[in-house]
Order: sequence, then C-alpha cells, then structure tokens
Amino acid sequence: MRESFQSIRDYEVSVVLLFYGRLFETAPDVRALFKINIREQARKLMDTLGMVVDALDRFEALRPVLEELGRRHVSYGVQPQHYQLLCSALVWAMGQALSVEFDRETKAAWSELLSAVSSVMLEGAAQQASTGN
Repeated sequence: MRESFQSIRDYEVSVVLLFYGRLFETAPDVRALFKINIREQARKLMDTLGMVVDALDRFEALRPVLEELGRRHVSYGVQPQHYQLLCSALVWAMGQALSVEFDRETKAAWSELLSAVSSVMLEGAAQQASTGN
C-alpha cells in the first residue's frame, strides 16, 4: 500500500484528473456537491489518502477522524450511495494511472482499504443524520 501510494503521489495529477473525470462521467449528479475549487478538493483527497496510508498499522486510531469526516460530508449533501461510486472511480483511476504497477493484489488492497474508510465515514454520517445536526 505504501509503495503504491508513493507511485500515486508521483502520478497525482493524472490520478486526480482521471478520478474526477470518471466520477462525474458515471455520476454526473455528484458534480453539484463540489462547492470548492477542484484543485483544492484534489489536495484534500490526496491528503486524506496520505493520512490513511500513514496509519495503516493503526487504522482504529483513525476512526474518530473518519467518523467526523463522514459527519461533515452529510452537510455537503453526500448520500450513502455516493461512497461506492467514489471508491470505484478512485480505484479505476489508480489502475489507469499506474497501469501494470497496479496489479490484482494492489487493486484488492486499495479496494479493501477504501471500503473500510467508507464504512467508518458512513457510521459518522449515520450518527449525524440520527441527531439531525
């Protein structure tokens, strides 16, 4: 994961462009959820991925941060179904940018990690929705 993330960082512009292009192609309605400059959004995405990769060996320690991120995303209009769309588009973009370096094992590891991140964020989103704040 760490090695592939370094490659993702090396190809960051390509990954980000491919990711947002794919996301907006497969789910055009989500484009309206992005209120800030896409470059700023891309930086936030890469920073979050970096934080997650840095904490691979202590994922549970990230739980409060990811739950809070999920709670914040409720206010942006993010719906539960958007998480899977985002994960699929991101894994696809990584594969396109890294080509042979993004083998089956690496793809599976990223898919599992992003699914875990999404699950925790969705828990935070559900907490936010249940409190109505």
